[in-house]
Amino acid sequence: MSPVSSEYEQNVGALIAEKKERLESMHNSSHAGQKVLQNLTLELELLENLYDNYNLGMNYFRRAKGGRKGLRE
Repeated sequence: MSPVSSEYEQNVGALIAEKKERLESMHNSSHAGQKVLQNLTLELELLENLYDNYNLGMNYFRRAKGGRKGLRE
């Protein structure tokens, strides 16, 4: 993941880390159901897509001359 610069990115990044940790612990558990693992994998994919799409959309804005400066005036 790229450097975090907004509250949105921090929160989504934290959720991604939490889901990855939970998925890892479920893979190591013999009691985890296949449906639960599938749901966690889907949630993780969705969060990663949200994070990536946000960054792709914001890249143009962040690199534009004056970027955030115009919003602060």
